[in-house]
Amino acid sequence: MSSFDSSSKPRMGTWALALLIILGYVTVLIAFPPRFEPVEGETSSLLLFIGRFHPIFLHLPVGALGLLCLMELGCLTRSGEEKLGGAALLTLLVGSAGAVMAVLAGILLSREGGYAGGNFSLHQTLAIIGTSGILLALVVRMLGMGQEERGLLHFYRALFFASFGLMGLGAHFGGNMSHGSKYLTAHAPEPLKSRMIAMENWMLGFVEKPKAELETPDTLPPAETPPVGATSSDKLVFQHVLMPIFEAKCNTCHNEDKTKGGLRMDTYALLMQGGDSGESVIPGKPDESLAIERILLPEDDDEHMPPKGKEQMTADELALFRWWIEQGASETLKMDEAKLPENLKTAAEAVMKGQTAS
Repeated sequence: MSSFDSSSKPRMGTWALALLIILGYVTVLIAFPPRFEPVEGETSSLLLFIGRFHPIFLHLPVGALGLLCLMELGCLTRSGEEKLGGAALLTLLVGSAGAVMAVLAGILLSREGGYAGGNFSLHQTLAIIGTSGILLALVVRMLGMGQEERGLLHFYRALFFASFGLMGLGAHFGGNMSHGSKYLTAHAPEPLKSRMIAMENWMLGFVEKPKAELETPDTLPPAETPPVGATSSDKLVFQHVLMPIFEAKCNTCHNEDKTKGGLRMDTYALLMQGGDSGESVIPGKPDESLAIERILLPEDDDEHMPPKGKEQMTADELALFRWWIEQGASETLKMDEAKLPENLKTAAEAVMKGQTAS
């Protein structure tokens, strides 16, 4: 008789496998406790190497547990449970093991540095809670199999679907870190879009620290906000031309949640502050500015920005960035004051219209 026979209770070998997965999970959390602030000290290269597999490992539980959702719908009847229960248990074991591997790799990846903020906190917290729920659901399912009374199996399914939902929600916040906070909602129809954004902001409110006002250098006056209905000439070069470029090409790695190299590019003050390697922008000196230097490196260079595989800056976008630095890297420079060459003026207007500068 198979260990995954739908008509009987799980055998000792199956229980041993489940216990091994659970003990492995507990060991992971004890040996590598989750942290929500930047980790001090160095982490071994081997652990960081394992952490880099997080994007690969997380697809295993998603696929297995997603399939299990369909299988469990077929197990709602007694006859369905008799036919599919054993296969469902096997799938749950595979998904549980994959979830533990993904959590381990994710925790190790976070120790590489550059991860913080609300999206990171929710991604990690929901993943851990969801995985814990999946493992508890595994035990409940095994206890309920082969029983005449189906109460445990009903409880298991409620617990499983809730836990898988939490894991999916955690994956969404992970997606925000990788692709930007507007990735999922950008093309969502109304009123779904507004409700999704409101729910997301509500959840982030529980974990994000109040944002202190950033100080800008005394030599720079506060940026002026163009009046409603302002023409393109009244708009600011930094806010309305460069920031959309940074948002599309740079900020997935240089934002509040993910600060690669200690650099953030989501505000003017933080861009000018630079990162771990020094000043990213030196006003008037584009060739000495680290940001320009990294963009111009060969694409297969480890220091190249954006990384290979990510959408690269176009020639016109890079030219706009260089021109802005050359003119003094002002936060308050208006389009009508900027003496842009005609080709760059056309590129800037394209960006302000939401188009890509070629």
